[in-house]
Amino acid sequence: MRAVTAAEMRRIEEDAIAAGATVEELMLRAGRAVANAVGKALEEQIVGRRVLVLAGPGKNGGDGLIAARILRQRGALVWVVCPIPRADDALLEECAAAGCSITQGNLADLATTLAKAELIVDALLGTGRSRAIEGATLNVLDAVRGVANTAKVVAVDLPSGLDSDTGGADPATLSADMTVALGSVKIGCLTPAGAEICGQIHVAGIGLESFTPMDAGIGVLTVDEVGRLLPERRATGHKGMFGHSLIIGGSEAYRGAPALAALATARAGSGTVAIAAPDSITASLASRAPEATHIPLTSHPQTGLTGAGAVSQLMASLQTKTPDAYCIGPGLGRSVGTDSFADVLLRELPADTSVVLDADALNRLAEKPGWWESLSGPTVITPHPGEMARLCGTSVEEVQRNRFGIAEAKSKEWGVTVVLKGAYTVVASPDEPPSICPLALPALASGGTGDALAGIITGFLAQGLSTHDAARAGVYVHGAAAALAAQANGNMASGLLASNLIEKIPASMAVIGRGEGPVPPMFA
Repeated sequence: MRAVTAAEMRRIEEDAIAAGATVEELMLRAGRAVANAVGKALEEQIVGRRVLVLAGPGKNGGDGLIAARILRQRGALVWVVCPIPRADDALLEECAAAGCSITQGNLADLATTLAKAELIVDALLGTGRSRAIEGATLNVLDAVRGVANTAKVVAVDLPSGLDSDTGGADPATLSADMTVALGSVKIGCLTPAGAEICGQIHVAGIGLESFTPMDAGIGVLTVDEVGRLLPERRATGHKGMFGHSLIIGGSEAYRGAPALAALATARAGSGTVAIAAPDSITASLASRAPEATHIPLTSHPQTGLTGAGAVSQLMASLQTKTPDAYCIGPGLGRSVGTDSFADVLLRELPADTSVVLDADALNRLAEKPGWWESLSGPTVITPHPGEMARLCGTSVEEVQRNRFGIAEAKSKEWGVTVVLKGAYTVVASPDEPPSICPLALPALASGGTGDALAGIITGFLAQGLSTHDAARAGVYVHGAAAALAAQANGNMASGLLASNLIEKIPASMAVIGRGEGPVPPMFA
């Protein structure tokens, strides 16, 4: 599945029409898809239900009118309001013939109609909006906003006023409970700002799939795609066949982070896992992650790890068992000695070893100009927006405004796979097309879930996946595990612990492997 820009969507439609499709056929499919989505929103109880369709002057409005006619034919009571009159419109005539109540231009009775509506279809503006909302359209949206808490809102293609490319929204934009993405979801709907406005997204095929180039927009990860990425597990395998992972991190203040990362690495299938951490916390880590082996590193209460000395100590301990993948940063903390340790460690890592850099490892790198030049092996970085802003030397607001563009550009500049965390996590690699994870869950906003993600990716790297595949599979498995854990907790919005998520990693991989996807799906 692809998320596309408005310009790409226009080209896709033009190619379909050039191949023989007609505008009328595409609009009929779109209108039918919207009507079906409304039926789903009404739990298929359509007869006698009160639906208000707000139809704009363009094709988006035409899609809404076709949906209005179909819903009336299926037994709904349908009111159609056109703030800007559509003169000599056959679609309006068909709505009237089917029994829809139609109002054009005159909004005097809008309040009465709004009071009756159980569901509102927003078909006012589509991807072609290029200026601020004003006039009659603004008046209608302001009026609807007053009742939107009692009536469901279904947006056609995207909520009116939402920028299809950036996710920026006009102040008048009406938030939807469901957005029916026609043909392909628009990139702006998958930004943090856009996601807040779109609600649940229903991607409706209208016959354009074969005309969508594989390099259009940005790839949206699917369960089938991720299922093919998961590491193979032979029935006759043993732990030595599935890789050895090393988690390097921890400090007096953050004792749990490396344990969470290690447990997630093991749950993701790494054959063996080790934790290298300050000697002062090794005992507590061993009780939290008893399945791991432990490498205590000499540390000082004030200065942390002892710089180059701790690195030499670590490298000596690895002579008997070389890691297949490193994860550096969970709970590492910041101190003079620890910063020196990180600097030396990154210089001495074997050039062919895969590494995940997370948390304070990234914060330390951000202080070093040209930091990426010190990296020699296949690398995944997992910044949240604040860490990404520090790495780029910009603001969090700028990162969030252009998540896809920044992640893609920086992955090429830095030569690393970037996992830009947050709602709809972005994965970008230097020589691969970027991807977005469609699993956005409020319950993931919980301490330690980032450590779990770093651990999952490390586990997949240890089992032989490339940085790009390990990152894509990791973010999807992470989101699916969170959904399973949140569902088990009975609360999809809050109360999720990182340890809950980690327990569900094997189940999420099994579900994905069967092609069933996360429970519940984030896309309708």
